[in-house]
Amino acid sequence: MGEAKRKRSQQAEVLNSCAGVQTLAGRVQVRWESKSAATPMGQLAYFIEFLTLTGLWARWLESCPLVYPSHNAPSKSDVLGTWMLSTLSGHRRYSHVTTIRCDGVNPIDSAK
Repeated sequence: MGEAKRKRSQQAEVLNSCAGVQTLAGRVQVRWESKSAATPMGQLAYFIEFLTLTGLWARWLESCPLVYPSHNAPSKSDVLGTWMLSTLSGHRRYSHVTTIRCDGVNPIDSAK
């Protein structure tokens, strides 16, 4: 009986720690890791929501003169998103940007 109560309590804690965030790709559920002291990109989802809801991201894409004529080139939103995420991660050299390319946690894919 004690284990069942503990399990229900843990489930309730998980549900209470979830929050919905609006991004360009749609609504995303964010869950807090209550046992960790800090996470390196913990506030990233909320910053993306801020950029989306205020229209800052869309205005930045529209005003950017970046053009790639090749059909194999990445989209403008992918390039700018990778650059911004790299800057927010504290990278100071161009070579550090390559660490973001294959990131499975924070993918930059706003074209969907």
